[in-house]
Amino acid sequence: MYNSYGNDAALAAAGVGSVFLTLISLALVVVMIIGNVKIFQKAGKPGWHAIIPFLNTYDLFDLAWGNGILFLLLLIPVANFVVLIMLYLKLAKAFGKDSGFGVGLIFLPFIFLLILGFGDAQYIGPDGMPRTNSAYPQQPYPQQPYPQQPYPQQPYQAPQQPYQAPQQPYQQAPQQPYQQAPQQPYQQAPQQPYQAPQQPYQAPQQPYQAPQQQNPGNDRPQ
Repeated sequence: MYNSYGNDAALAAAGVGSVFLTLISLALVVVMIIGNVKIFQKAGKPGWHAIIPFLNTYDLFDLAWGNGILFLLLLIPVANFVVLIMLYLKLAKAFGKDSGFGVGLIFLPFIFLLILGFGDAQYIGPDGMPRTNSAYPQQPYPQQPYPQQPYPQQPYQAPQQPYQAPQQPYQQAPQQPYQQAPQQPYQQAPQQPYQAPQQPYQAPQQPYQAPQQQNPGNDRPQ
């Protein structure tokens, strides 16, 4: 009787423990999914890829290695552990983090994935090198294309410099000393006093002769 009671208690404790571990595991899985969603959004991938099995692993390998098909290496026994370690180290480097952050992703992924997703780290590219050709944009948000310029662009014309004639140094013409013309002394003309001719005025003197009148009676014919 006692043994059966003890066995039931042990089974009940084991059941409660398994349920508790299951809940904790589910909670950690949800936390890792949330971290992957933010990581995918930073890298320009759709966030809903994080909840799709195999697709989320493909995207993680694409971000870390630059080729998502390499996730098939996880199917190789024993080698899959090495590949998984390298995945997290390369993922940290792709976001500009060091190897110490990659070790944190290996042992505490549910914490460091949240830090990587919600922190200020930005996606650079596989092995920390920017991608030259990628199916997804590297920016966390898609950018709209710039509008075309309304004015036509003119061809580039090189600036024309004005022609400058060679400048010769200015040579001043030799200057001859100025020779002043000899000046003769001014000689004042002799001034003579003006003497008007003085002659006495002499009026013409003629005797006065009275006019003679003729007798009109004498002139008649006799």
